Amino acid sequence: MIEQEKIEPWVANYRERYHGILVETIGIDTVNQRIIFRRQGYEYECVCPRRDWKKKYERVV
Repeated sequence: MIEQEKIEPWVANYRERYHGILVETIGIDTVNQRIIFRRQGYEYECVCPRRDWKKKYERVV
C-alpha cells in the first residue's frame, strides 16, 4: 500500500539508457521514494523507484 505522497518539484531532462527515449522529471515523492516523470509523446505521468533511477536514466545537459 502506498503512503500519502509528498512531492518535491524537480524539473530536469533525462534519457532512458536502454531505448534512448527522452523524459522530463516533474518531481520526487519523498514519502514513497519515487521519481515522477513524463515521456515525450505520452500523455500520462510515469513513476520509477529512486533506487532504480540512476540505473535506468542518464541526465541530458
